[in-house]
This record gives sequence, structure tokens and C-alpha cells, in this order.
Amino acid sequence: MNQVRLSASTVLCLTLATCLALLCSCGEPPGDSELTAHTQVQLLDWHISGFWIINCPVAWVRVSNYNQVPIKNIVIEYTTYDAVGNQLDRDKYTIDGNVGPGQTKNFIELYFGLVNLYTEQMSIKLISAQRD
Repeated sequence: MNQVRLSASTVLCLTLATCLALLCSCGEPPGDSELTAHTQVQLLDWHISGFWIINCPVAWVRVSNYNQVPIKNIVIEYTTYDAVGNQLDRDKYTIDGNVGPGQTKNFIELYFGLVNLYTEQMSIKLISAQRD
């Protein structure tokens, strides 16, 4: 029996491609404007994973829910910039998890998606949230 050996970078590329395909195949969930108005997101930290091979921002995001009900499907938009502030990429990401009423929750190790090789800065903004 012949065996095929794949390098670690090939396995990582295939895994990320599969994850991106799954993420892109799902439509963006509808949000609730009232819930969104009482929700805050903060980008606490981030770094690039797979630098110059697979450029993927990995982020730590804090979500504060000032609503009277729990929320889920928190959709954020992230924008990346080069070293002098020129916009490079913009995309959306749905945070998988919920945040209880009046609570703040940290979401770590969020892999946003592939970005430009020259990404040096990033910002996020809240797009929508749903009732849990």
C-alpha cells in the first residue's frame, strides 16, 4: 500500500482552506438593531499567524453586553491597514459564543481570515448581535 506524506505546512493550508470554505458558505445571520445598540466590542490584542505564508490575524476581542437578555452571533467587521495607514482588507467575522445580560466576555484565538502580506494595523467595529 502506498502512503502519501504531507508536510505540516500543506496540512495547515488544507485545514485553513476548509475552515474558510465553511465560514464563507454560511450566510450572515440577521441581527437585532436594539441589541446591537447596547453591545460594545473592543479589539484587545492581535497578531499575524503564518507570517508570509498564510497571513491570518488572530485576535482577542472583548464583548460587553449591556442588554437585559443574552446575545449570540456577534458579527464584527475588521479592517486591515499597512504601516502608513492605507486600507488593505475588510471583511466580516461572526463570533461563535454567547454573552449573558450585563456581562463582559473575552473571546481569544479568533482566526479572522486571510489578509494582505503587508498588514500592520487592524480595527474592528460591531455590525450586529442576536438574541440568544
